[in-house]
Amino acid sequence: MSILGLLASRYAFSRQNRHRRSSVRIAVGLALGLFATVTVLFFMQALQRNQFSDIRALESFDLQLTVIDHSLEEARKIADAIANIDGVAAAFVWTDLPVIIQAEGGRTISARIRALDPTERFLSNVSMWKGKPFIDGELSSAWANYLWLKEGSDVTLTFLKRGKQATVVPASKRMPITSIYYTTSWEFDQTTLLATLKTAGQFTTELVYHIGIYTDSDVRRTKARLEESGFDGVQTYQEVNAALWGAMELEQKMMTLMLLLMVLIVMVHAYSSTRRLLAAKQREVAMLMTMGARRATIYAAFVLQAVIISAIGLGAGTILCYGALGVYPHLSTLIWRQIGVHLELSIEALHLAALSASILLFSMISSLIAVRRLLRGDIMEMFVYEEIY
Repeated sequence: MSILGLLASRYAFSRQNRHRRSSVRIAVGLALGLFATVTVLFFMQALQRNQFSDIRALESFDLQLTVIDHSLEEARKIADAIANIDGVAAAFVWTDLPVIIQAEGGRTISARIRALDPTERFLSNVSMWKGKPFIDGELSSAWANYLWLKEGSDVTLTFLKRGKQATVVPASKRMPITSIYYTTSWEFDQTTLLATLKTAGQFTTELVYHIGIYTDSDVRRTKARLEESGFDGVQTYQEVNAALWGAMELEQKMMTLMLLLMVLIVMVHAYSSTRRLLAAKQREVAMLMTMGARRATIYAAFVLQAVIISAIGLGAGTILCYGALGVYPHLSTLIWRQIGVHLELSIEALHLAALSASILLFSMISSLIAVRRLLRGDIMEMFVYEEIY
């Protein structure tokens, strides 16, 4: 076994090996291929986790129930009843009112007023920059619109309300902005003003109320419990955002296909490189056979050589992955400026290990096939020709 180790290490990275650069290129190719695959995979997964985390925390919540033709007091009683059901962490009333904002400098912004009874979990996802949110008769704007909507300013809000002669008519109302908030969702910040339900009631009495529900357990299981308790029409965040959920599933499938292609490219690189490397060593194989080396010994030596090269390449790729993960926090601000989201990247060690093991196994099989094809040739032809297959 010691002789096999010496042979394999010499044929891999020994200074006396004239094909050492080829081994280095194979290892570097595997390292970069693994790094690229893992980077794309976990970056896309972080984007999806971030988007649905924002939806569950700020937009549609874990589950929601629309209560039509109910007053605010009745909606709050329903929310209190839901909050006492097993599996429900919090339940509260909320509503949206679409508005057009006439901001400073004549700028017009299409937005909405998100009015709700704030819970501790919702407030934990909202950071205040200036002032305090959810004060009756006042609005909170986001830092994303701070150039046009500043604290202490009054803005004119145009909205639709039921008319006497027409179904709906436009109406306007001036309201003060007294606080500035920000969240992890740039899209939410750009289009949302926060207010109390009493403040929203000052615009119109024809609001449609929803019950927002947070849960610490599986959303489908919680939905089943709510339906068993008589609350029909409860929707999960996947159902509320069915179009987005379908698009994300399609994106996941396309990402999987792209990653399979990347893995295939890495494996083709490993096979081609291993084959070329062994073809370059055919005279050394012929020398070993002339000296009486058994075929099993030659097989073992060159398969072990492929294992050493691949393991070093995959190890370097793993170091690159974790090194990039360590550097990422220093670059997160730059990424946030480009795409407007804060991503929490993580590497799933099990997936990384499975990917590395599959590439290593394919490299072993590739070297085994290459050696088998090489040993079919005549010894004298190995000495005479540069490549016999």
